[in-house]
Amino acid sequence: MTKPLAFAPMVTAAEMQAAAKAQTATAEKKASKIKKQAVVNTDVTTDKITASTASAKLAAVDHKQKATTKKTTKDGMLILGHHEWVLILSGTKYISAYIDPKSATSRIGVKDLVEFERDGDNWVKFHFQAKEYKYPVKSWSKSEDKKRLPVVSLRTKLGDRNDEVVYQLINGGNGVVLGENFMRDIAIQNNQRKYIQPRAK
Repeated sequence: MTKPLAFAPMVTAAEMQAAAKAQTATAEKKASKIKKQAVVNTDVTTDKITASTASAKLAAVDHKQKATTKKTTKDGMLILGHHEWVLILSGTKYISAYIDPKSATSRIGVKDLVEFERDGDNWVKFHFQAKEYKYPVKSWSKSEDKKRLPVVSLRTKLGDRNDEVVYQLINGGNGVVLGENFMRDIAIQNNQRKYIQPRAK
């Protein structure tokens, strides 16, 4: 004798939707728990990614640490980040200078560099921050591609310092690099940070 077929009760659309919502809620709750654990376990660092993705509380702590960063060593040497704000020549526009203690000489990018003679001495004129300057050449150096580069002494302000700094002039270049000749005996670098020193006045 053949048994009659048994049909499972049909699941309504409303029941399916309710089940999907329950699954989504459970998944979100689990993800939220994992995220909270990750935030708790995150070390407070100066890394920008960490600071931007961590909780507001951690970001606030990081901001407080930056504000209290030491600007000098115990023996009075400046502590510089991998970039610092500087004023060059008589310019009033702050420039983000790259700090490179591995470079023996500082470098600066200028425009329209022209060599000329004045009273038998070598001089150069160039544009920097849309102003023309004329300076005597202290010496000559060579770039990696064997080009002759004039070396001049330019007034530079960084933090509380106001010094004459020797630079190679790079025609058509862009930016400022402060090398070992600037840092020698006055500064050390903490390359995990930037803009440690206040802007010069």
